[in-house]
Amino acid sequence: MKRISFLIIFILGTITNYGQGRIRIAYIDMEYILENLPEYQTALKELDQKANKWKAEIEKRTQEIKDMKISLEQEKVLLTKELLQEKEEEIAFKEKSLLKYQLEKFGPEGDYILQKQNLVAPVQDRVFNAVTKLVQSSKYDIIFDKSNDKMGIIYTNPKMDISDKILKLIQKEKGIEKRKGDKKKRAKERKEKLSEAQKRRAELAAKRKEEREERRKKMLEERMKKREAAKNKNTKKSNQVKEKSKTEEIQKKKTEIEPENLEKKEEQQKATLSKKEENNKNQKLNKPKKLSKEELIAKRKKEREERRKRILEERRKKREQKNNQKNNQ
Repeated sequence: MKRISFLIIFILGTITNYGQGRIRIAYIDMEYILENLPEYQTALKELDQKANKWKAEIEKRTQEIKDMKISLEQEKVLLTKELLQEKEEEIAFKEKSLLKYQLEKFGPEGDYILQKQNLVAPVQDRVFNAVTKLVQSSKYDIIFDKSNDKMGIIYTNPKMDISDKILKLIQKEKGIEKRKGDKKKRAKERKEKLSEAQKRRAELAAKRKEEREERRKKMLEERMKKREAAKNKNTKKSNQVKEKSKTEEIQKKKTEIEPENLEKKEEQQKATLSKKEENNKNQKLNKPKKLSKEELIAKRKKEREERRKRILEERRKKREQKNNQKNNQ
């Protein structure tokens, strides 16, 4: 009753603060929202799997303690006081460690509660962000959580339930985050592809460089072979020339030794000398005589007189032809 009266006083206070203005009130059901969020359900399943393992461990230890108690009851008569006390202390120690394990896993500050809170926290943050956006866009004044028992809400109008709107907003934000994640992933893949392409280009460049080096080596080897072949050819030629000169020397020596060859050689030399002398005489005979200066002047004067007479004769003939043509007309 105190909670209800507090809520009524709070609402009346807000109404008086706003005066006669309209107050928009809505509520959400956090349990409903959590049940409809797949990531929360999958995380909850993982947590339940861990809890089942912890429960199995607790059951196993509990059974061990039970078995120890049964065997102690059966052997109680046969044991001494010291052994009996030792067995009872061992059972007490195991019971104490079991209780400690239970508190660590399922106590008020145990792993299960803490992990569940850590699991709910990000989802609650999402819901809170969605509520904030909805309040800003739809201009709500008050939003309650129906699943919170501390509020002491007795009745709620289903029309005021905006849980589905919050779910839609969360799904929308998740879609945006997914698109952003996909975009980043695509960018990363493109970057990796580019790096792969760069690697391939580097490999191709290295391969081409190796091919160029191989071609250059082959060309150098071919040039060296050609040079060696040319050297061999030149040495061969020089050897041939040397052999030829040797043979000529040998032949000369032979001709020097043989007297007949010497006589023939002398005759050939005489014949060549006589031919040269005859040619020189013919050239001297065919050469024109050199004229003196006076003779040259007279010769040139005579040539000029002959040219002048020829020109006058040609002019006279032309005049006679013209006169004859006029008379005939």
